[in-house]
Amino acid sequence: MALEEVQPGVAADGNGLVLWVPAIADPSAPKVSELTAAGVEKLTYGLTPDGFAHDTSVATITSGRYTLAQALELDGVITDTVEVKYVWEGTEDDGVRNVLTPGTKGFIVKRMAVPNATAIAAAQMVTVIPVQCSIQRDVPPAANTELQKIQKLNVVGEVQRDVAVVAGP
Repeated sequence: MALEEVQPGVAADGNGLVLWVPAIADPSAPKVSELTAAGVEKLTYGLTPDGFAHDTSVATITSGRYTLAQALELDGVITDTVEVKYVWEGTEDDGVRNVLTPGTKGFIVKRMAVPNATAIAAAQMVTVIPVQCSIQRDVPPAANTELQKIQKLNVVGEVQRDVAVVAGP
């Protein structure tokens, strides 16, 4: 019996991008022009190493059938949560803090498996998360750490997972 082929992987280091995008007409098909427009901000390197938490949970519906001796399961409601933690200088020039103003609506776009410096291009896979920014909170300071803020980004629409960026005006 032959050994199963080992699927290649991609290192996480340097291969991620997190964008703040003010407007996307069709989140299931974001355009290159929308992801590179004025007002789009790169957040990746303002975030701490553990500073981007996009978690998804799926509720389970348990079902049964007449005389069936086994319970059946179905997917229920999907819940996405997003929280970011970022470095904070305590000045008016703070990058991420100024972009994620409480109450502002927009989109978080996450691209993985492509080097950070690579330009956005058609056919790249992204996840598009419509959000509204909640309040910014201080992370308690600790020795040998940078000052940080933490912020929940409320998911306000359907998350588009692993959709292809499209060319277009």
